[in-house]
Amino acid sequence: MRRSAAVPWSSGNTCVETYVARRRLARAGVLAQLLLLLAGEPAFAQTQQPVPRVVSPQQALRAKLNQDTLIVAASRPGTAYLAMADDLAGAVGGSAGFRILRIAADGGLGNLRDLLFLRGVDLAIVPANVLAHARATDAFGSGLSQRVAYVAPLFGEEVHIVVGQSIASIDDLRGKKIAVPLEDGTAQFTAKDVFQRLGVAFESVPMGSTAAVEEVRSGTVAAAFLVAGKPVVSVSGLPKDGSLRLLSLYFSAALGEGYSPAVLLAEDYPALIPPDAIVETIAVRAVLVANNAKGSEEAARRVAKHLPALFDAISRLAVSQRHPKWKEVNLGAVLPGWSRVAATEVWLSKASEQQRRLLQGQFDEFLRARKQPASSDLSAAQRKKLFEEFQSWARKSITNEAAAQ
Repeated sequence: MRRSAAVPWSSGNTCVETYVARRRLARAGVLAQLLLLLAGEPAFAQTQQPVPRVVSPQQALRAKLNQDTLIVAASRPGTAYLAMADDLAGAVGGSAGFRILRIAADGGLGNLRDLLFLRGVDLAIVPANVLAHARATDAFGSGLSQRVAYVAPLFGEEVHIVVGQSIASIDDLRGKKIAVPLEDGTAQFTAKDVFQRLGVAFESVPMGSTAAVEEVRSGTVAAAFLVAGKPVVSVSGLPKDGSLRLLSLYFSAALGEGYSPAVLLAEDYPALIPPDAIVETIAVRAVLVANNAKGSEEAARRVAKHLPALFDAISRLAVSQRHPKWKEVNLGAVLPGWSRVAATEVWLSKASEQQRRLLQGQFDEFLRARKQPASSDLSAAQRKKLFEEFQSWARKSITNEAAAQ
């Protein structure tokens, strides 16, 4: 039987017809969508032109503040590390828009933790013994020597152990109560680390440094354990009544990395140390460090940008009326086993070359003043002898210039 062209085909099965119709409509719908997408693609591409970004004054200010501020993790109020950060911030003084914003961190291990994991921290002041401990124990993960780099070693702080006359040696403190400043994470860590390495068990009693010394005098505790750059005000101001003394703590290999030998002198503590006598102890160097791990590139750029101003501030502190320990800072000092921030290496190289040129120019001026041949025409022995004379002359010149100011 022939079907009429005007009559739609029917199978006689309504369900089948409905299914076929739906399949046809679906294919038609997909095709229509594809054609619409293809037809609209050029127009879509044409509309996605780069739009110039409009930066508001507030956004510009936010960007400038973040680029020109270095956030430094220091320690709690009343501690040496916060005083260091205060000195640095004061010496920078907001010159050329650059400033240092110090935060009151926990000190000790807490400073290193904040540098590695806390958002926004650019630098931290960390004691050398903490760096050694964290690397040896993987306290914050492996590869710490590659994840942290030092900007500069700062100055060393001496361990002060104030005791009564009944305590003659470290071993006499075994099982005794020792007062350690609660707010000072560096002193807390150092006391625990040192006595553990020496095999001397003790009971730590947290309290303020001034109160700790008074508790030793009253006999409530056997000793006060302080870590700070000499002279410490709470110790130097003690009366000369013979009730208290400073206990010797001898440097040994058992203390491991992060410590160095030091001495306390009568001129530091005239009430506690007899004239011409010394008290041997150990020192822990504070180190200014930066995050060197992946993902810290933005902070590294900020540090590199402001490093010359930061080093200039440290140089000014060395000749200021701030803590005398700043005079001990050597920006070129090496911290064995750790890498230096790349920007510091560049700065030191330039500074060394400038110093060489300046010194050479002064030496040639010195030779001309004495009608001597140029340094290139002298023998090694002649250069050595004349250079020693030049150094003496230069020192006298600096002294006379300082006296005239």
